[in-house]
Amino acid sequence: MYMSKHKSGVYYIYFSSNGRRRKISTKARVKSDALKFLSTFRRELEMRNEPKAIPITIQKFSFEFRRQFEPGHSAKSMADYVTTFRQLEKHFGNVELTTLNKNSISEYLVGRIQHTSVYAARKDFINLSASFNWAVRNGYLLANPCSGVAKPRVPEKLPNFFTVAEFEKLLNSIHSQDMKDLVTFAVNTGLRQMELLTLEWRQVNLPSRIIVLDNHGHITKGKKIRSVPLNEKATSVLMSRKIRSTSDIVFTFDGQIGEQHLVSQKFKRCVKRAEINPKLNFHSLRHTFASWLVQRGVSIYQVSRLLGHSSVNITAVYSHLQPDDLRESVDKLPLTSV
Repeated sequence: MYMSKHKSGVYYIYFSSNGRRRKISTKARVKSDALKFLSTFRRELEMRNEPKAIPITIQKFSFEFRRQFEPGHSAKSMADYVTTFRQLEKHFGNVELTTLNKNSISEYLVGRIQHTSVYAARKDFINLSASFNWAVRNGYLLANPCSGVAKPRVPEKLPNFFTVAEFEKLLNSIHSQDMKDLVTFAVNTGLRQMELLTLEWRQVNLPSRIIVLDNHGHITKGKKIRSVPLNEKATSVLMSRKIRSTSDIVFTFDGQIGEQHLVSQKFKRCVKRAEINPKLNFHSLRHTFASWLVQRGVSIYQVSRLLGHSSVNITAVYSHLQPDDLRESVDKLPLTSV
């Protein structure tokens, strides 16, 4: 783009548009006036060529995102997104998605921490960041408003897990053999609840004592194929169930497929009947698997692989259960007279 004085004495601006050379009159004969026109015209041209996001409201975006995102994701994950978008709309109203920015998202998260919890705020941040990245890829946003916003930090705390004595009390409180098999297998494999309830016999290799989570019947949390070795107790449970099985699903209840919320409710009743820590829930079996391994000297790295964690940093929460490792380390310091 440049400006040139025509033989008539009027200044013209020459520029390119859609691959063609064009010109526009400034209608000014005085250069200073022509430069002012040039400055205004340049800004208008930049705004005209600036990419624009597809207008969409929070409510409609929530529907579009979940419709596209749902295949391949668990019902729990989708329910979490529903909660996040519901809270977002409650805070901002059903506004255009493009009105959200770094400051407004930060303000929203602070409110979630104050009125709900830091855990809810952290979950919202994760969900919003992922959905806004999808929005950018699909033209609904030019940039992710979560970029530059600090992810809420949750305090580290030891996950609840069963002691050996508590687990024995739990087993004694379970009247259903189907539930007892599920619980025993869970604490010996560390599988997540949905990984257990959707496990199929085709995924089981009893001679090799291994199961393969292949993302066919259920998508694993990390979305990666994972092989899980079976110890003697877990193998014994499977062999016993195989003899009397009439279903493609390994863990059924009176021949029926178990529903996650019903299994959780039954489990909590067993915990209450056993008169042990009421904070223990079904997921505590997975924590127990990890905790018992660490207490028996298995490395955090190996436990991380067995659990299918995406990073060993996630598994590090169990590391303090190996205090002897630290004690042995400091004992290597040379003795001094000081």
